[in-house]
Amino acid sequence: MRLTAKPNIQPMKATTAAAEQYRKDLRAAAIYATNKASLETQRGVQERITSTGLGRLSRAVGQTSTARQRNPGGNNPYGVIFAKGGDDSLAGGALESYTRGSTIRPGPGKVWLAFPTAAVPRLVTFAGRRQRLTPEIYMKSGLMQSIGRLEFRPIGGNRAIWVVKKVTVSPKTGRAKAAAGRTRSRIPQKEIVAFVGIRVTRRAQRFDKDGVAAFYAKRVPGYMAEFLNDPQLRRRA
Repeated sequence: MRLTAKPNIQPMKATTAAAEQYRKDLRAAAIYATNKASLETQRGVQERITSTGLGRLSRAVGQTSTARQRNPGGNNPYGVIFAKGGDDSLAGGALESYTRGSTIRPGPGKVWLAFPTAAVPRLVTFAGRRQRLTPEIYMKSGLMQSIGRLEFRPIGGNRAIWVVKKVTVSPKTGRAKAAAGRTRSRIPQKEIVAFVGIRVTRRAQRFDKDGVAAFYAKRVPGYMAEFLNDPQLRRRA
């Protein structure tokens, strides 16, 4: 006698459905874990920056992740921290310098690193884009007329200043303008310092953002387990 058996399709369907649900749960856990790890990294880096006295720089640390996307796709959920404005911005450069230590020198063909004082604008629109003010940009822009001519003065082997003579300054902001007759609302000054220059500057390591990131990256598997073992987290996903 030949024995035959009718295949039981239902258990196979149940197994396939369970496998698909498990795959979805794992992906949701990865999205949760990478978001939490990157948020903790952002907070950790900001706390370390603030503790070194660089509190304003902490605002430049941003965070994003797959969890923050409206329509998260792809097979590799991620979480990252970044410098607001990009790695090539002043904030990005400062974050990298203070986490590794660096020696900063002028660019090719330049002798001085020049920093604007409060007497002149820090940023100006020049050549169609917003740029940090330098003595070169100052002399090519309208500031020579609205404030005055720059005069360079070396005051040491590694230091120099640029001054402007015969100006008036705002008592509230300290911003300078060319002297133009008498005024009651502004304070006359024989000269003001517009820029301070140095030949080279060194920044010591102040905090370790990469160490903070590595610390929380190791906790991603634990955050995934936290998600999978918590029914409330899974329902909210």
